[in-house]
Formats: sequence, structure tokens, C-alpha cells
Amino acid sequence: MTRNYLSGSIKKALVIIECVGKSPKPLKASQVASMTKLDRATAFRILTYLVSLGYIFKDVSTNLYSLGHKIFDFGDKSDFLKTLTTLCFENIKKLAFDTQHITYLAVLEGPHIVYCDKVDPTGDDAPRSFRMRQDAHSTALGKSILSFKTKDELKNIYKTYSLYKHTKNTITSLDKLILELNKSRKSGFSINEAETFDYIHGIGSAILDSQGRAIAGISISGTKGTINLKTIPDLSLKVMNTAKQISQRLINN
Repeated sequence: MTRNYLSGSIKKALVIIECVGKSPKPLKASQVASMTKLDRATAFRILTYLVSLGYIFKDVSTNLYSLGHKIFDFGDKSDFLKTLTTLCFENIKKLAFDTQHITYLAVLEGPHIVYCDKVDPTGDDAPRSFRMRQDAHSTALGKSILSFKTKDELKNIYKTYSLYKHTKNTITSLDKLILELNKSRKSGFSINEAETFDYIHGIGSAILDSQGRAIAGISISGTKGTINLKTIPDLSLKVMNTAKQISQRLINN
């Protein structure tokens, strides 16, 4: 009896993972239940369990579900990520060669960003299945996405997660982070001034969906010698324009 129950639960969990992974966009719990033909209570219970394990990610600000970081460890299984990387690649490639900086594409998962793609203009390209996680609060790309969260949403994200101090420049106060995010939201781009790694600087901008929600972000990275007060105006404009172009492509897709 127990074995049959566990077998049934595992099957349902796998069906839900497959459903969320095949969706070109994040789903509501009710949509998952409908698409998998499970009752809402069962679907919600399994989703909650999968979220706790990291196989499913729940955006608490929208109550939408997408694949979690554990799935990313097995390779690119998400149609949403495949669509995102496919649509973005030529844009971030052009940005990399126009600016002569390494360019990144990533999505937000709770207090972290998960990198989906990378282009190095020197020719040292990472595999297209490039995956890496970093704290969002100390990266330009992460801050660009976080800047579209409300104060309450940010408090909820960092309720159980501390703002880890990676370098002497890392922002470790939520109030200070919120102030910087407000500036980023108004300017359209975020800055990383050696906040994750010493000497590594960056500029990031968010990719928006048709409802103005930040669903991903792009960034360029370099040193203080290439990303500084003199170069930021020109570089940030190129990053923002690329993010806007990608946003429009996603909306039209």
C-alpha cells in the first residue's frame, strides 16, 4: 500500500515537473492542476513540496511557478529558458562585440540569479548550456531585476536570507539595497562596483514582459579600467537598448 502510494506521488511530481518545464512561460497553480488533470489541492501540495526541494521555483510576488535550480543542474529542460536563450542570443552577442565586454543572460530565482547564457567577445565562449548561480544583491544583473520588485516583495525575498558580504563594497543592509534599487529602476540600469568579486565591475538592465514585469536580465562585466564613470554613460545606454530590444522580441514572439 505504501509502495503504491509513493509510486503514485512520484508519478504526479514528475508529471508536474514536466508540465512546468514544457510551458513557454511560468504557470499559476490552477493552470498546473488543469494541465496535469490533478485536483487543485493535490497539485498545490506537490508544487509546495517541489519548491522546498528546489525542483520548482515559486515567484512569491506573482505566485507563478517555473523550474527551479535543481533542474538546471541536469541541463536545459525548460522550454521557457530555451525560448529565452534562443531569442536573446544574437542580441547579447552583438552587445558583447559592440562593447568588447563579456555579456550575460540570467533569470531571478529567489535571492539568486541563474545564468542562462554568456558571450565572450574574445572567442572563449561558454557552452550554450552555461549555468551558474550568484547572489542577486551583489550583481548588476540581479539588481536590475530586483529593482522591479516592491518593498514588501523584497522583504519577503530576504526574510530568511542574509545579504552576504562578498567584498568590502557589497551592500549588506536591505534598506540601503532598496534605495539603490529605486535609483536603478528610475535610471533603467544597475551597477556592480566590485560587489561580488574584487576588481570586477558590471552594468545590468532588466528584460520585461508585456505587463512590465522583469522576467530576466542582461549584463556586461569588466574591470574598473573599462567600466567606470567615464565609460558608464555610453555602455549603460547600449545595455539598456539591448534589453529593450529583447523585451520587444519576447512580447512579439
